[in-house]
Amino acid sequence: MYHGTGPKTMARFNEKIIPYETQDRLMDVFCYILTELKTKEEKKDFLKDLLNRQERIMLIRRLMIAELLSDGKNYSQIAKRLKCGKSTIARVQRWLNFGRGGYKKALKIEIKK
Repeated sequence: MYHGTGPKTMARFNEKIIPYETQDRLMDVFCYILTELKTKEEKKDFLKDLLNRQERIMLIRRLMIAELLSDGKNYSQIAKRLKCGKSTIARVQRWLNFGRGGYKKALKIEIKK
């Protein structure tokens, strides 16, 4: 529960608490679970149980930012439309351009549907 007087922000997670090898193994498990859930509804229910509303919105917003960047929208247009900071847009832009290609693959899947 939030009791502060300033803006509400998400708590930071210290990844050093869980060793990288364990994080990597758990990511494999997470991905396996997603592939084993067969229907869209099963996946949706799992993600709704796993993530709170704010976390889901943050993930969805990142995908929307990537899509808008791919469509040629500029930072100001995206920030105004999605009510997000330009630093968030810049972070997605870096992942889109210099990441492992996950955003680009996801956007191609989105386009196919």
